[in-house]
Amino acid sequence: MSPEPPDEAFDRLADELSHTLHQIAELLAPIWDAADGVKSILERRGWSPTASEELAAEYLKLCMRKLFASLDDT
Repeated sequence: MSPEPPDEAFDRLADELSHTLHQIAELLAPIWDAADGVKSILERRGWSPTASEELAAEYLKLCMRKLFASLDDT
């Protein structure tokens, strides 16, 4: 069996990467939604949009760090 032509191999890898990134986005969606919720709650409580965004970003960062640390433990 002869190897795949470079264009076909590249297209296959691009399709696989696209599919994998889509799966990752679906898995991370609840975390992103939670960070949006944090931002929304803070703004409703009178925090400025800038401060709310910064705190939500920090919340998201901590959640992602926790998630990936737990994956590293397995």
